[in-house]
Amino acid sequence: MIEKVLVAKDNLNTEAKILFAAKEEFLNKGFAGTSVRTIAEKAGLTTGALYNKFKDKDAIFAALIGNVFDEFLKILKESHDGSSEKGFYSIKTTDISLITELSRERFIRMVDFFYDNYDEMKLIICSSKGSSYEHVFNDAVEFLEAETIRWLKKDGISVSRRTKFFIHVTVSSHFENMKEIFYHNLKKNEALEYILDFNAYHCGGWKQYWMEQINGK
Repeated sequence: MIEKVLVAKDNLNTEAKILFAAKEEFLNKGFAGTSVRTIAEKAGLTTGALYNKFKDKDAIFAALIGNVFDEFLKILKESHDGSSEKGFYSIKTTDISLITELSRERFIRMVDFFYDNYDEMKLIICSSKGSSYEHVFNDAVEFLEAETIRWLKKDGISVSRRTKFFIHVTVSSHFENMKEIFYHNLKKNEALEYILDFNAYHCGGWKQYWMEQINGK
């Protein structure tokens, strides 16, 4: 596991200089558009000195990200833990207001996490193309797909190939919608307003779809 590296302007050691310069370059130009040479120059170092600390550009990016995405996945899985009384509901029998409230709590927790780890999440979402983190959200998509299918089966719904494809597209869109927070540089209060609007839309749509599957439409 990679530990998150804290970068401060007044930390003048070589590694901190590299990370501080790299973070600025990655945020402005993306991973693919950033060169090791430019990072070294901005840090006031030779490329040789940089490679003494990091084996390549991806290692620099990984050091900036640390364990943040692992922590995000942990929160995601905890918030969908059906073993707890509060976390479990049947979409067939549970009132939409309770479903919306439970989902609302999950979204708010994720927004809190986003803003507690804003730079790291922005790097992953907006700047990771070409890095080993480019497709990291696939892990979150796969988890939520499996969880959704599990809950459908709990409600006695037969999960066809068509249903699996629909779930895949919907779950993928779910995370893309959350990424909009970073694409548009929303302030936290704006992100919360957006997420609550999205949550109401999301839960209403899922309730309607789920009931149609139960009723065999």
